[in-house]
Amino acid sequence: MELPRNLEKKVKGVISFLEGKKVIVAFSGGVDSSLLAFLSKRFAKDTLLITERSILYPEEEIDETSQFAKKYGIDHIIIDRNPLKNENFQCNPLNRCYICKTGLYNTIIKIKNSKTFDIILDGSNIDDLSDYRPGMQALKELNISTPYIEFNINKNEIRQISKYYELDVQTKPSMACFSSRIPYGQIIDEKKIYMIREAEKFLKNKFKLKQLRVRLHEDNLGRIEFLQNDLPRVLSEQNMKIIREKLRKLGFIYVTVDLGGFRSGSMNEGLNLD
Repeated sequence: MELPRNLEKKVKGVISFLEGKKVIVAFSGGVDSSLLAFLSKRFAKDTLLITERSILYPEEEIDETSQFAKKYGIDHIIIDRNPLKNENFQCNPLNRCYICKTGLYNTIIKIKNSKTFDIILDGSNIDDLSDYRPGMQALKELNISTPYIEFNINKNEIRQISKYYELDVQTKPSMACFSSRIPYGQIIDEKKIYMIREAEKFLKNKFKLKQLRVRLHEDNLGRIEFLQNDLPRVLSEQNMKIIREKLRKLGFIYVTVDLGGFRSGSMNEGLNLD
């Protein structure tokens, strides 16, 4: 497989940017940060991966970051952090992501300075600029590097490059933290995160699904976003009963299916940011 010429040029730009530098990659284990980790290990002077372990992410995602780091022989640190200890974050304002990113990257900056690394990389890509992403402001303020944005690389191109380098994560679905399932202005707490996490885990395992979201509204209404192709297979009369019974045991009183299907950032659809 060969990369298109324009994409090959972008990859060379990223490689040139990495060469000779001691690099920290904020590593979630998704396709974006995994490709950055791989390229940094291959072309940077030194590479350290830092992964956040918190209530906001599935534990199995953390396990996958460790496996990736081990497979490619990359130094890896897992830091424990609980954003729910921050009352401003817990209140779930519109700039929730900014508050969380600021806390995370301030922690990583301390590690960077103590270990004399040159730069910190974040896997945001140019597609992230088309949605409401207050966390991007934190990256700018803290001088976090975003190579995909600098070299005009989008999500689909990241998957193409990952396929070129034969990375297993090339088809991995997008993942967002569990707080993104709760509408702005509604309090985020451990009970809600537990309900969302266990509901999504159950649905994925029970019906062998790769991608979905369970959005929690007003403490007790679960709105499920399935991929459109999965709807006919999952929503039989028997399966709907199984889903309703399981989610009620988790604390949901009402369970609905969003006819629009899965879409990233659906909680932003009703925002008026003018």
